[in-house]
Amino acid sequence: MKRLFFYATLLVSLYSCETKDTSESTSQKNILENLTYSIDTVVVDPGNEIIDLSHGSRFSSISLDEKKFFHYDYSKTAINEIDLQTLALTDIYQFSRESPNSIGFNPPSIQPLSDDRFLFVSSGINVGIYNMNGEKEKSLKFNFKEIGGLDIDEESLITNKTHISPDEKHLFALTNPYKTSSDVRLIIIDPEAKTGKSISLPAMISTLKFRVSLNTGKLFMGRGEGVSLNILNNKLFITSSANSDSYVYDYQFDSLRLVEFPHQLVAPSKSGEIKQEVSDENEFKAETAKFIYQTSFDDFLWDKKRKQYFRLGYNLTPQETPELEKDSEVFLFTYDKDLNLLGETRLDEIDYRLESPFFKDGKLYSYVNVDDELGFAVFTFNF
Repeated sequence: MKRLFFYATLLVSLYSCETKDTSESTSQKNILENLTYSIDTVVVDPGNEIIDLSHGSRFSSISLDEKKFFHYDYSKTAINEIDLQTLALTDIYQFSRESPNSIGFNPPSIQPLSDDRFLFVSSGINVGIYNMNGEKEKSLKFNFKEIGGLDIDEESLITNKTHISPDEKHLFALTNPYKTSSDVRLIIIDPEAKTGKSISLPAMISTLKFRVSLNTGKLFMGRGEGVSLNILNNKLFITSSANSDSYVYDYQFDSLRLVEFPHQLVAPSKSGEIKQEVSDENEFKAETAKFIYQTSFDDFLWDKKRKQYFRLGYNLTPQETPELEKDSEVFLFTYDKDLNLLGETRLDEIDYRLESPFFKDGKLYSYVNVDDELGFAVFTFNF
């Protein structure tokens, strides 16, 4: 099998919260036990344009209908639109870091919306909806103090991990992990009424201890695990890279549930005590080693064709030179539409972390750099 090389991707005032343990599925058959798969490499036709891949696909995303891949060019402040059917560059949307239509100076996260619009989130600076002509249609840059009903005492803007529901009625964010080490809260905002609330997420708090920083005044280094938000099937998924437990918030019914998974191939969470502030580089490397070589979990993915959720997990392989550490054990997990665990397996032929993965037509795509051309590794799974 050909090996690919990657170059380094107001709501109702009450809510119900339940915990779902999928342990009943442990006695069921592992549907990935006899998984076979093939990998094809496809390359995008850029026409007469040059797609800058110096940042890989770090800021990329796919359209709601899974027909377009949006590659953000940080150096040009532009979005390259890729048609996933023809594998061709079909448009370039130009944006600005300055002027009244500024998207902000920090590297943005981009969420595609309907009608060729995008939610741009520049951490600590800006949140707004922009059209394909680069014009800001709506500012969603809120301070904690201007949202009625929030019981959070922070002076900053609400930008951390910000997402918006497809109907644009609900804005979601997380509290800043560098403001507190004792709580993780989901922030839910009605952007029209400027009202909201927050919900504590106890299962995510342990993520905060897996981080370490070095600050000598001349040198700053930081590394840690994080909590993410992702919207799939009109539900908000709240996940941690440090454990497999996940919250699912059904914003249409204002219902939150915690789902715990009976994984057998990997530990359900990272463990150990981490010294979070260190004084030199050797100590920094020693503390990060305590958690980076344990299993890390990606966001959930949705396969419309199979009507199943998938998730990837990774065990980083230690190397003599930490800067060269890219090889990983790769695990694939799958779940039914109700998040019951159906199967898990190690992808023995793969030893790298997939970049910007997504499902289309029952196949798993991930970004690859093919001789400085934008491409995708396309996985066909048979099980």
